[in-house]
Amino acid sequence: MESESHATEGDARKRLTKAQSSATSSALRITQALGGIIALTGPQPPANQPLWRRVDVFARADLGEVIRPGAQKDIADSLRLLVSLHNRLTDTRWTLPTAHDSAGRSILTGHGRGVTTTTSTTTATTIESVELLADVFRTVADSLESLDTRLTAQTVFTAPLPISMRAYVREIQAATARVSTQPDEAWTWESHLDAD
Repeated sequence: MESESHATEGDARKRLTKAQSSATSSALRITQALGGIIALTGPQPPANQPLWRRVDVFARADLGEVIRPGAQKDIADSLRLLVSLHNRLTDTRWTLPTAHDSAGRSILTGHGRGVTTTTSTTTATTIESVELLADVFRTVADSLESLDTRLTAQTVFTAPLPISMRAYVREIQAATARVSTQPDEAWTWESHLDAD
């Protein structure tokens, strides 16, 4: 029979893996939706562009025919935060140490590229933090896919955009605000080089 602590650790590992996978697949959806929007006024960007590069191309593209410059800037600014968090999440191998925060949640430690990332117990990155980030990525991906579909219909079929551009921007900003409390303490990490 499996011990309770071992079962709990296994559940925590599954939750962490599921959240990481969800954030990664949602980041790909965001990349594809941005590519679709960019292609409405210019050439389709390369399919293999990483998220950070696609956001940069989106921010600099002349999309004035389909998106107001202010809305384009607001979306790009919101996405830049997600790029930073996505890189931290995916470029790191997370471990579940024995430390817990005051609410009993497992504090994560990240290892990647010769760097170990830790947080204090008062501002700890936990599985719940990663799940929140995954949920934010999902919400933003849904919004951008919907916007891409609407803008494509508006451009190709001259169909009206049924939801205002401002509503899409607000939805994206509200989602990213959930992980950007200037800065979000759960994602403010102390990193140090690993010993050789």
